[in-house]
Amino acid sequence: MSYAHAMRPGGGYGSDASEQSLRRLKELGVSWVSIMPFGFQRQPQDTTFRWFRSSTASFGESDERLVGVTRQAHALGIKVLLKPHLWLRPPDWPGSIEPQGEDGWREWFRTYREFILHYAILARLTGMDAFCLGNELEKTTGHEREWRSVIAAVRAAYAGPLTYGAAFEEVFRVSFWDALDFIGVSAYYPLVQERSPDRALLAAAWKPLTQKLAGLAAARGRRIVFTELGYRSADFGAWKHWEIPRSAPVNLAAQAEAYAAFFEAVWPQEWMAGVYWWKWFSHPNHSGPDSNDYELENKPAENIVRSYYRTGG
Repeated sequence: MSYAHAMRPGGGYGSDASEQSLRRLKELGVSWVSIMPFGFQRQPQDTTFRWFRSSTASFGESDERLVGVTRQAHALGIKVLLKPHLWLRPPDWPGSIEPQGEDGWREWFRTYREFILHYAILARLTGMDAFCLGNELEKTTGHEREWRSVIAAVRAAYAGPLTYGAAFEEVFRVSFWDALDFIGVSAYYPLVQERSPDRALLAAAWKPLTQKLAGLAAARGRRIVFTELGYRSADFGAWKHWEIPRSAPVNLAAQAEAYAAFFEAVWPQEWMAGVYWWKWFSHPNHSGPDSNDYELENKPAENIVRSYYRTGG
């Protein structure tokens, strides 16, 4: 599960509220969570960015809070993937990042190395169970030499399993999977352009994608983790999620059917190593049946996940 920090007093990582949320995930059958500190880059061409480190950083994902939530998860027998993100103001996103010129790229990778090594060291010191060293940075991954250098530096700082979370088309272009332990992908593939498709139609749409992903896994000799996957509980939620307006009608059935189709079509695949559903917040009851967003808490999709995680469907 992608376990998101709720930026509210008393509700973030490491709080009593977070412990309640993690207990609910344990009851759901969740065995791994990803925790996600953010760096903030103003413009795609910028070469530097900032990130939270200390507890004085307002309500952000400070190191202290990351340590606290890791201890909470481990106490419940839940493993932790540390997955740092970069955030840009929409409509830009991590895939927009593209510094200009050789000097720009050199400075950006210098900043990124500092950023990611900070969290790799934290992961080692805290005993986190796996580390994702990038997320959807698709215009940067063509710089193979620089990425292999970053990976080597992270390997020197952290001994656990490593992955990178590629965007859903980028995953087939990344050239350094051999240097990592798992292939990672944000698997937001547009499936069916219908308001409320049923699971049979959605499962059929997954078939050519699972074949392509199976070929990638075989060619690279690595299993695949869906470092993110989720569906809005809205009309057309299994199509292009970035096109769904905030005002879209709530459609709980469409979200639930998309989850069920995943478990029928993708979950049994031999190359499938796990999925981090987007998302579940660290404050209990952050979402509910009146929401058209990604959260599955208190929606029919939650029961779909419970059914498969606890009883195999």
